[in-house]
Amino acid sequence: MIQKDETKTLAWSARIAVKDGEIPEFCDKLNQKMDSYAILSGAPTDGVKMTVNPSKMNTIVRKDVVVPSMSVEEALKNAPDTYETSFKIPKIL
Repeated sequence: MIQKDETKTLAWSARIAVKDGEIPEFCDKLNQKMDSYAILSGAPTDGVKMTVNPSKMNTIVRKDVVVPSMSVEEALKNAPDTYETSFKIPKIL
């Protein structure tokens, strides 16, 4: 059961502003959540393999290969305004 002092510490760690008058309600809500997790801890898991990620998807990373890209002239050909080898845009600030 989560007590008042633990609730204040949790709120501070999570950067949640909790006033002293709100602590009892906050404690109740935290304890309800903890009760829910207690129910889950009693679930039968015999024969279930431990997993780190339940998804079977593997991350696919392509090889880093240098390939030809478009020329500066080709990249700038449709730009409304340019400066040397860059796009020229209006000043924002």
